[in-house]
Parts: sequence; C-alpha cells; structure tokens
Amino acid sequence: MAEKTGIPVGYGVDQAMIESIGGYWEANREFSQPAEFIIRPDGTIAMLSYSDGPLSRMEAADAVRIITNQQKQ
Repeated sequence: MAEKTGIPVGYGVDQAMIESIGGYWEANREFSQPAEFIIRPDGTIAMLSYSDGPLSRMEAADAVRIITNQQKQ
C-alpha cells in the first residue's frame, strides 16, 4: 500500500505529512496524535479516526470488519 500511495504506513511520518492530511502535530514533543485511515482503492478516505489518548485505537480485526461491511454495501 505504501508503495502505491506514497503514504508512510506505521512509521516515518513527519510534521509536513501529518499536517497535509489534517492531523495534529504536537510541536513541543515532536510527534503526532495517532490517526487511522481506511483508504478506498480509488484513493479516497473511507474512514478515519484520530485518538488523543491510549483508548479507542483500531485493531486489525476492526479494520477487516469495516472493510468487509463497506464492500457489502
């Protein structure tokens, strides 16, 4: 996926990348708040989630469930 889209997956993002997708970059600690995206084959965002704490982060099974559900619709 990262090779096709040019979007870093899992690591390697910097302030410019985070800001370009509308994420929040915390300048004093130099990191971004966690964000999860499900991207359709046409490159549009099907779902996104931002978390400002340790809870409510998506697991792989959640992503599979969401994608499967959207494919049925």
